[in-house]
Amino acid sequence: MTQISVEKRLSVIYGLAVATGLVVTISVSIAWTHWKSTLDQCVYKNCSCILFGKHTPDIFLGGPEASCIFVTYGPILSILFSVSFLCFHGYRYLFMKERPNARSVMRKTGDGETIHMAVQSDDSNPLPKAFWVTVSSMSIIFLIYSVVHFIIFLSGYYRTCKEYRKTLENELGLRGSALPVIHMRLSCGGIFDFMDYLHPIPENSYRYGFIDTGLTLMIGITTSFLSVILFTAASYFNVKRARLNY
Repeated sequence: MTQISVEKRLSVIYGLAVATGLVVTISVSIAWTHWKSTLDQCVYKNCSCILFGKHTPDIFLGGPEASCIFVTYGPILSILFSVSFLCFHGYRYLFMKERPNARSVMRKTGDGETIHMAVQSDDSNPLPKAFWVTVSSMSIIFLIYSVVHFIIFLSGYYRTCKEYRKTLENELGLRGSALPVIHMRLSCGGIFDFMDYLHPIPENSYRYGFIDTGLTLMIGITTSFLSVILFTAASYFNVKRARLNY
């Protein structure tokens, strides 16, 4: 695979990584902002996060604010990295690529005759191997970073879902054979639907209108997972190029 084809693929990958990072940040910020004052009912700490919520006998509390800060603003680092190399590789692909160059090489045959051979070079403006090694290391770091981000996001989503099942059990006054419906049959999307419409608004807070919290968070989770796939692909192409000898 030639360098120019790799740079073309990397431009597309980094462009998509920018898009997925923005979607994650926007989706989480919507859900967090909507529930922030409703869930932040802790006395000595901030518990305004829609992720890692906690059931109590009296009220449902949000998770630590730090969780939402990381999940919401964490992708910004990945976005900045992706934008930088999107511009770099995109510029090189669009404006610095050239047609393959042919050069003549003289070779001698076994009979002592000299022949001219045309050798075609596919790569123009080649980047040094040190560049690809450095970028490979950076892309692997951001791959690990995106995996950590996805795991925290997914864990926080399921933790809130699990804890709100207990709150919903009390709110609806369910007992006996009705409990498996809440704890085993309803998906997390359904649990968040109940939360959207049934969760009370404390006197010292407000919540404007209704949103589809489950869908909003699932969009963020899906795009966070796509970011992992994209940085895996970016790492693959960078490492593959770094292993070539120039």
